[in-house]
Amino acid sequence: MLKFLSGLSAALLICACQISAPRATEQEAPPLRLAAWNMEHLTAEPGAGCMPRDEAGLDLVADYITRVDADIWLLQEVDGEAALARVFGEGWTFHVEDRGPAGDYPLCRGREDGARLRAQNTAIAVRDGILHERLPDLSALDLAGDRRTRYGVAINLPGAQPVDILSVHLASGCFAGESSDRCPALFAQAQVLEDWIDTRSAAGHAVIVGGDFNRRLETAGDPVWARLNDGVPTGLHIAGAGTGPSCNPRYTDFIDFLVLNDAAFAGKRAGSFRETTYDPGDQPSDHCPISVELAP
Repeated sequence: MLKFLSGLSAALLICACQISAPRATEQEAPPLRLAAWNMEHLTAEPGAGCMPRDEAGLDLVADYITRVDADIWLLQEVDGEAALARVFGEGWTFHVEDRGPAGDYPLCRGREDGARLRAQNTAIAVRDGILHERLPDLSALDLAGDRRTRYGVAINLPGAQPVDILSVHLASGCFAGESSDRCPALFAQAQVLEDWIDTRSAAGHAVIVGGDFNRRLETAGDPVWARLNDGVPTGLHIAGAGTGPSCNPRYTDFIDFLVLNDAAFAGKRAGSFRETTYDPGDQPSDHCPISVELAP
């Protein structure tokens, strides 16, 4: 555990003065808070896309970003850097997947106004002052190589034990079981993801993967989780395992997760997992942010 924590020290010390709401005494370095959030068709252009927002709607998204107060965000369904700049404001570095459009976007379902889907990119937002570098996108998640499937976006926090962080948004339609015609794609993506985690873990890195897995990984005996968490070369842990979501009463199981390998889990602050739910009447997204803290 000490080795993992020393690997974070440079990033934590640099970002200590950047955090707006101190979460530790003056004698302690603050924890590093990571959050994951599917932002539901976020675009900077008011009224555009399949989840059109006016300026007040964009301000509401920005308000919940402030409430969560994370230092690193693993994001999904973002159409570009301008959208992130609109809701995060200044003081952030943005990394959006490097995947160009593949033809025209389809019409939005259930709409008769001609509105079209915008890019649904994965991304990472890092608070300024946190030492990091961008890693190559996990483009192998685009199984057909036709740019119609989302890549993973990854960064590294350097140190005695490097920390690799990946934002993902896996294929939809295979939430449980194996019978859906979307399951082969999701299972193939799980193998790509496992290979990435295993390679980084075998190199001695702490690894954190977060985002929208589009899968109920905590279902007893889930084959996707069994494939990911085979114990070689590391065990995997779901932050907040067994908690259950409170975002929407329709959904009793998480599909958004923060997954940590053994080395990363050793630095997780006990009891720090949190799901930020919305005030009555607020609906900034159809997913709620989840977050976890790493001890200094």
